[in-house]
Amino acid sequence: MIKRLFHRMGIDRAVFLTLFSRGWVVLSGLVSIYFVGRFLTPAEQGYYYTFNSLIALQIFVELGLNYAIIQFASHEMAHLTWQTNYTINGSPLAKRRLQSLLQFSLVWFGVAAALMIAVLLPIGLVFFHQNNASQEVPNNVTVAWTLLVIFAALNLLLTSTVALLEGCGHVAQVAGLRLRQAVITGISIWLILSMQGGLFALSASSAASTLVVSAWLWKRYRAFLKDLLCHPTDLPPMNWRKEIWPFHWRIAVSWMSGYFITQLFNPLIFHFSGPVAAGQMGMSLQVIGAINATALAWISTKAPSYGQLVARKKEIELDQAFKRDLLQSSVFLLVCFLGFLISLLILGKYFPNVTNRLLPYKLLLLMAITGALSHITSAEAVYLRAHKEEPFFILSIIHGATILSSSFALIPTMGLPGAVYAQIIAIIGVTFIGGNYIYLKRRNSFFSVEGCSQNQKNRISQKNIESH
Repeated sequence: MIKRLFHRMGIDRAVFLTLFSRGWVVLSGLVSIYFVGRFLTPAEQGYYYTFNSLIALQIFVELGLNYAIIQFASHEMAHLTWQTNYTINGSPLAKRRLQSLLQFSLVWFGVAAALMIAVLLPIGLVFFHQNNASQEVPNNVTVAWTLLVIFAALNLLLTSTVALLEGCGHVAQVAGLRLRQAVITGISIWLILSMQGGLFALSASSAASTLVVSAWLWKRYRAFLKDLLCHPTDLPPMNWRKEIWPFHWRIAVSWMSGYFITQLFNPLIFHFSGPVAAGQMGMSLQVIGAINATALAWISTKAPSYGQLVARKKEIELDQAFKRDLLQSSVFLLVCFLGFLISLLILGKYFPNVTNRLLPYKLLLLMAITGALSHITSAEAVYLRAHKEEPFFILSIIHGATILSSSFALIPTMGLPGAVYAQIIAIIGVTFIGGNYIYLKRRNSFFSVEGCSQNQKNRISQKNIESH
């Protein structure tokens, strides 16, 4: 009965593991907040979160290539099948193209990891050195930051292989890996903090993540990697310049725009309204973002299967699957938002100090509405990217420019409401309207091509019948 219920809700093994993993991330994040407040001094706490913010700059060397790897690998897997010994078999050309994709990604992320160590490490050291005038600077900042950057660079290198496996259809297996990562890294942080390890908690967490992924790849997929890398290279490889780069560079710009969008509000609010207001905005964004990310699991875990349907020219099946997944994810999203808002009303009566850490209720309601609209646009982006396209490229730039201009115009005079209004202007006025227009236009073009192809097949079939 439970299996039938999950089937109707569109929850397969990959979705279930992803939901469980993201739920754990939310729960462990709350527990980590307690441990940080319990075992770190106020100065160490500031360094702890600054470490997290600076290490997130790795997106500027990753540039969204993992997403591109998933899409291109899924198209090649339409002509390949997994064997019982965890190798793949099928079209030699498709296997050669998949091999070249793996080789390219390893080179890219190898260079990215080296750049991360060579550039981000000294930037962080200089940044923290300039703040040595503070009276409470932890003694282990240099060592802790160095270890964190090194292990984060190693993690970045491993993600290329994990993305390839996800694109090859092992979505549930990758979701299980991420669940194990989330559990072990969370426990690592709590353990090191409780042992008075201070800032080494983050580097220990990153090291634990590296060990988990390395052990998983070695135990389960070393035969796959060895077989793929040793595949004969006499067939033509995937052309990065003509095939991957036209798609990848648009993804890269979109991801960089997204980074600036998500990081803009808090510094402005901190400057114009103070740290308390910035904390309210930051926590509210984290809650809304966590709910959105969890709901998007229905769509994001289906990206490889969408790509395979596109490769097989099954647009009708793709459209039906996407509509079903979007409906199921949207229902889950609305239930979560309603539960969250109702819970706040109840908590506000008995625990006002808890709800005061978030935005005022009306502003949270507006953020939930914009979150629901952005979920639709994010799902449509997954659908379109399955066709090896990034049609939201210009839209993401306009969205970033709108956020930037409206935030500088509204936040200095209005504070927190100004930040929420700036988000509404960008999401509703730009992303939702523009995104749906682009989605419907591109979707219709896919169906017109599919329709022409089907008509040609019908005409050939009719001629064969007449000839017979």
